[in-house]
Amino acid sequence: MSAASLGPGGRWAVTPEEVADSFGISVGWVREQVRRGRVPHLRFGRGKIRFLPEHVEALVSLATVAGPSVDLEASASASADLTSLGPTTGSIRAHRRRPHVPGDPQRF
Repeated sequence: MSAASLGPGGRWAVTPEEVADSFGISVGWVREQVRRGRVPHLRFGRGKIRFLPEHVEALVSLATVAGPSVDLEASASASADLTSLGPTTGSIRAHRRRPHVPGDPQRF
């Protein structure tokens, strides 16, 4: 195993707490993905969960968001112009249906 694939501290298996810390997310979310069977993991006894580097990659791919109209090859070669990433019709409808905080201006 190469040094690049090692986890924090040079170890090859990391805890849910370390994964959550490195991505700035909650430990509960990481453990929920494990509980639902969405990501591979190692389990040693009750509550002893560890992730290998390839397990962390699976967790990242689970959380990666790409819309159906996103062409990853074209977006990699495109400039930093983000004007085409406006709201979708679905997000506008959902925004209009949500109750708003008093004083929150209607943007759409």
